[in-house]
Amino acid sequence: MKRNSTSSYAKLLGSASLALCLPGFAVAQSQTAPEEAELRADTVIVSATRREADAQTIPVAVTAVSERDIIEAGVRDTSGLQQVAPSLVVTVSNSETTGGVIRIRGVGTAGQNPGLEGAVGAFVDGVYRSRPGLALNDLMDVKQVEVLRGPQGTLFGKNTSAGAIVISTREPEFEFGGEVMAGFGSDGQQRFTGVVTGPIVSDKLAFRLSGLVNKRDGYVEDVNGETYNDKDRYSLRGQLLVEPTDTVSLRLIADYIEKDEVCCAAPYVANGARAALITNLGGTVFNPTQEDEYRVAINTPPRSEIEEFGLSGHLSWDTSIGDLKVIASTRNFKSARDSDVDNSDLDLANIDNDRSKDRLNTIEATLQDKTDRIDWLVGVYAFESNFNNPQSQVMGADLGAFLGGVLNRPAVIPLYQEGDGDLLRRYYQKGDGWSIFTHNTISLTDALKLTLGLRYLEENKTGGGEFITQAAESCTSPLVPAAARVFCPTTDYEAEFIDDALTYTAALSYQFTPNLMGYGSFAKGYKAGGISLDRDAGNRTSQTFLPEESENYELGVRTEWFDKRVRANLTAFRIEFTDFQRNVFTGTETLLSNQGEVISQGAELESRFRATDNLDLNLSVTYADTQYGEDVSDAAIASRRLNAAPMWTTQLGGSYMRPLTSDITFFLSGAARYQSATVTGADLDPAKRQEGYTLVNGRVGLTFESHDAELAFWGSNLLDESYRVVTFNAALQPGSLAAFMGEPRAWGVELTKRF
Repeated sequence: MKRNSTSSYAKLLGSASLALCLPGFAVAQSQTAPEEAELRADTVIVSATRREADAQTIPVAVTAVSERDIIEAGVRDTSGLQQVAPSLVVTVSNSETTGGVIRIRGVGTAGQNPGLEGAVGAFVDGVYRSRPGLALNDLMDVKQVEVLRGPQGTLFGKNTSAGAIVISTREPEFEFGGEVMAGFGSDGQQRFTGVVTGPIVSDKLAFRLSGLVNKRDGYVEDVNGETYNDKDRYSLRGQLLVEPTDTVSLRLIADYIEKDEVCCAAPYVANGARAALITNLGGTVFNPTQEDEYRVAINTPPRSEIEEFGLSGHLSWDTSIGDLKVIASTRNFKSARDSDVDNSDLDLANIDNDRSKDRLNTIEATLQDKTDRIDWLVGVYAFESNFNNPQSQVMGADLGAFLGGVLNRPAVIPLYQEGDGDLLRRYYQKGDGWSIFTHNTISLTDALKLTLGLRYLEENKTGGGEFITQAAESCTSPLVPAAARVFCPTTDYEAEFIDDALTYTAALSYQFTPNLMGYGSFAKGYKAGGISLDRDAGNRTSQTFLPEESENYELGVRTEWFDKRVRANLTAFRIEFTDFQRNVFTGTETLLSNQGEVISQGAELESRFRATDNLDLNLSVTYADTQYGEDVSDAAIASRRLNAAPMWTTQLGGSYMRPLTSDITFFLSGAARYQSATVTGADLDPAKRQEGYTLVNGRVGLTFESHDAELAFWGSNLLDESYRVVTFNAALQPGSLAAFMGEPRAWGVELTKRF
């Protein structure tokens, strides 16, 4: 799967050398020798405890990524954050909507069943995004991203059994300003961003308007002339900030996202025994396969259209009894998708008019204050959701001939007629729930602190499936064995899921010196169970699945050295999951099950070195041994490592700048990420193994201080690695495998002007 014969370790060393030379956005500095204090690493303020705090002083495993870090590492969207947070792995398969999976420490929840919710919660400006696909968007006008590792259910609610991603965007300002950026690159890439902010009423009312256009041609070629996996995206966010008094502020946010793309196509990576039959029927089979050349042959382009709109209000009121914060939101998500079920250019089966609508309303209120010894917080949260997904899945014109060849019975060919099948599949679900929570830090002494948190939650879901099937004659003919009876009538169903849970956390931390803190913690996490929204659920005894729970044990050390020029943090962890939710596509059906025990254990190192005022280096390493336990439903996966869970991940980056004149500064930045071998299929088939690989991004350019402008050249996947993200069984073709591939090398130039 690699384009070069150089070993991954040699590539990593090369990447390290490159990263030590590379860095990004930098503001021109004085050419005089900096004072020693200026060499200190920046203090990182995070909201991981729902209060602003120095990340070095809280007992939480958190990676904070600033806007500057994002720019320097060449990160453009949420999935790119794994380039700077090694414990994070993001995979995208058939579409960002249904195929996006976010994993932390090797654990996440695979999609393809809309009844599932992610094990890693995603929050944008404090608003929960209910599905991973809703969080996989371009990063626009972002202030900071926090990746919280381990269960976060006490403060961040349900469905954070493995962790959370917290994205904070920039607020309106009372001084007029903004920036515009125009970029062009390989594969016809065009990227434009714009931001403007300023006062409407001096010191009382301010606005901020941010916009983004991101277009790129596809890089997957169809032998029939089409190109797939393009980008065509638009994002817009408008904000108002009202500050009527010194103690009250109200932030209103409206955002809109639109995508109209032909994504995502998957080349074959292995040909099974039925490849010859496809060729005999006039289909295209690449032999050898062409995944490194990103070539496919399909008869239905994988079109994907998305519209997302959200409104939220953020009230902050410093009352006499504490700081009251209220966040209320409503989000509406719509998507439309077509896809080729069989992934070949024979017309075997197609999904048409796959449309989904997802609405989520939330409200949360917290009250927080502190005394000399206790920093306390209490809160309430409620949500209401509504999901609807109609689609059709029908036989193609070549299905009869194909299955006739498989059975070696030409007589069955007319029993499969084009258009037969599910004229309508509709999955639906309504849900609501509420919770109360508290999170408190008790200062036992000036150095010793005890953190205690608790959340009680209840939720209810009602949902099911409705089917209108035009049955083929093959469903009743004695000539057709049961295994070849496809698209036959199935049973409508409706089910209800009701649950309550208690999550909690406890941590003890000690500040040994101003620059050395250690802690030990325990946290219990929860991810909701629910209703399996799949075609065969009505034929099973139960249509629901159990919640997933986790228990996390953690020891951490936070250190700073040499007058805070060096920061080094080490975390050891062990997370035990029970009733782990597993979803597997077999090639003919998708199977959802609770698989009992999963254990993730290991260690994480994060370090940063401010070598000089102009040179900043960082190194992070994650070792995560993530395996199924012995007590699982499927004995074949007992004690085996989870898919998409690399044992080793290393990230190395840096930024360098050098003033050339009093007005012009040269900058260089880069980030290299090595990931060890993984299996890229949920069934853990060894044929789906992806060897370790290294991704390198880089950025070089000039800043012009007098014009407040910047010219930058960038590159991503500079080593042009060809690697599989998700590998799956091709439908109706045992032994044939197809894979969604990572993006190939890309490059471009950007011009930014600030005002």
